[in-house]
Amino acid sequence: MEAPLPASERLSLRLVVNLNAVLHGRLAAERAAAEVIGDDVAHHLVDPDGLLGLDPLTATELDDGFAALVAAEPERWLLALPVPGALAPLRGPVALNTAALAAGEAAVAEGGSVALVPHRVGQAVQWRVHAAARPFAPPTLYEAERELSEAVLRAATTLTHLDVASGTRPRDRGTALAPGYPPRARLAADRAARLLAACDEALATDGAAITLHEAEVRSRELRVVRTAAGQALCAAAGWPEA
Repeated sequence: MEAPLPASERLSLRLVVNLNAVLHGRLAAERAAAEVIGDDVAHHLVDPDGLLGLDPLTATELDDGFAALVAAEPERWLLALPVPGALAPLRGPVALNTAALAAGEAAVAEGGSVALVPHRVGQAVQWRVHAAARPFAPPTLYEAERELSEAVLRAATTLTHLDVASGTRPRDRGTALAPGYPPRARLAADRAARLLAACDEALATDGAAITLHEAEVRSRELRVVRTAAGQALCAAAGWPEA
């Protein structure tokens, strides 16, 4: 499995929020495609099964294929940050789940039919188009924020009792959502992104745990927080209903 990127650099996050901004008339498609590409040399769509109606024998530049993505899902795109045991919102098929787990992320059409999984190729990115079952509905932003707060509180209490370190504050830049997202979603995304980064950094060390039991408990609590932070970021990235 590839090492997880900082939350602010998640390719699927950039694609999802910019697609949603286009769908809701807050951003022109040309500008959205440029935002997704960012500083990369190029982004290409690879559609071997012709699910988007693109040429299955060649890679299509994202600029040229962006309209097909907008047409494929008229409501909203969802962010997936799957980890073993917590695949939501993905619900298959197996090929999609396996690819998304390997990459640690995916962009999924809410209505089903297609999902995209990114792969870096040098300074460029290839988006592999997969068939997708209709995804599970993500939690509301309120539900995701509450679950994350409870997970952080439980972890802090447990780790304080064990007298082991949870980790240090990361240098993550936070997460930039596209135009149209309300302040609450932006704040939730920033918090979730920073906690994801904190958990990733903390899981790379033992936190001065002395015993195997302490190390296992610390790892378990951090992974619970990490999963909750991922779900909160996914909820924030989904276009707000109100």
